[in-house]
Amino acid sequence: MESLEPLFPDASLTAEVGNSVAEVTDAVADMDGSYLSLSDADFRERIHRAYARMSACDLCPRQCGADRLAGKAGICGVGLKPRIFVWNLHHGEEPPVSGTRGSGTVFLSGCNLNCRYCQNYPLSQLNHGTELSIPSLAAALVELQRRGAHNINFVTPSHQVPQLLAATYAARQLGLHIPLVYNTSSFDEASTLVLLDGVVDIYLGDLRYTNDQVALRLSGVNDYVDHAKEALVEMHRQVGDIIVDEQGRYVPRGLIVRYLILPRHTNMARDVFDFVAHNLSPDTYVSIMTQYFPAYKALNPGLGIDRKINEAEFNRVMNAWSRSGLVHGWVQDMDEQGGA
Repeated sequence: MESLEPLFPDASLTAEVGNSVAEVTDAVADMDGSYLSLSDADFRERIHRAYARMSACDLCPRQCGADRLAGKAGICGVGLKPRIFVWNLHHGEEPPVSGTRGSGTVFLSGCNLNCRYCQNYPLSQLNHGTELSIPSLAAALVELQRRGAHNINFVTPSHQVPQLLAATYAARQLGLHIPLVYNTSSFDEASTLVLLDGVVDIYLGDLRYTNDQVALRLSGVNDYVDHAKEALVEMHRQVGDIIVDEQGRYVPRGLIVRYLILPRHTNMARDVFDFVAHNLSPDTYVSIMTQYFPAYKALNPGLGIDRKINEAEFNRVMNAWSRSGLVHGWVQDMDEQGGA
C-alpha cells in the first residue's frame, strides 16, 4: 500500500474534517502494547487455548478440522510451526500504522482465502516461506523494534493466531513492548479474535464484499460476508476507533477498515460504508484502496476483473463514501500500485 491522502471528497466535508489534525498528520504517539498489561498466567492460558484448537483446527471460519498439532497442514497450507515469508520495516500502510519510522511488518505464509486476484499469491496461495521456531520469530520481532518500528504488523494472521500469541509472549520476555497490528482479510472466527482482546492494539481489517456470490467467485468462500461483519464488530468492541491526542498525534489503538475497489464491482461500496457507519461507528476510519491490478488468476476475462479500475468507478465509490456519514479516512492515489 502506497501514498494515502485524506478523504476530502467535497467542500462541505473538507470543512468538517479539515479541523482535525488526524486528517493530515503522520505522527504517531509512542505507546506500549496492551499485551504488557496481561499477567503471565493469563497470557499462557490464552496460548494454551489457542493451540488446543489446532488439534482439529477450528481457528478460522473454514473449520477444516486438520490436526495441525501433529504437523498436518490445514486448508490454509500451514501446520504447527509459524511460517513466515519475510519481515521488514514497511512505510506504505495507513498513517497510524506506518507513522514516520515504519511498521515492523511480518508477512505470513498461507491464507484461509483463495483470492483469484491476490497480489501476494506466492506467499498466500503458493505458500512460499520458511518455518521458524517460536524463539526465532520472537527474536525477529525484537529486532524490528530495535530498528525503530512503531509496531509489529502481522499480515494475514488469521490461521496462525496460536503461533503469534506464543511468539509475542516470548518476545515480551526479551523486551518487546511496541503495539501489535492485526492486518487481516476479516475472514476471521470471532471466538478466535476474543483470544486477542487486550493483546492487539490496531486492527486493520478488510471488508471486501457484501455479496457472498461474488466472494465465492473471487475468493473461494461462500460465507465471507457474515463472518467478516461479525469479526469487524468484535474488533471494534475491543479497540474502538483511532483517535488523535492533544499533540495532534495518532494514538496507536483502534480499528481501520479497508475497502479495495475492484473493477466492475463498485456496487458493493455503498453497503460497505453503510455497515461501517451504522454497525461500527461514524468515526471509524476507512481506507479506500485503488491499487488493484490483475494478478494471479485475475487475467482470466471470465472473472470480470482483468483490468485496473477506471476514474468512473473511483468516483462512484467516493460518492458512496461521501453519502455514508463517515468522516475519517484516507484514499490511495489512483496512480499507485502495491501489494494486497
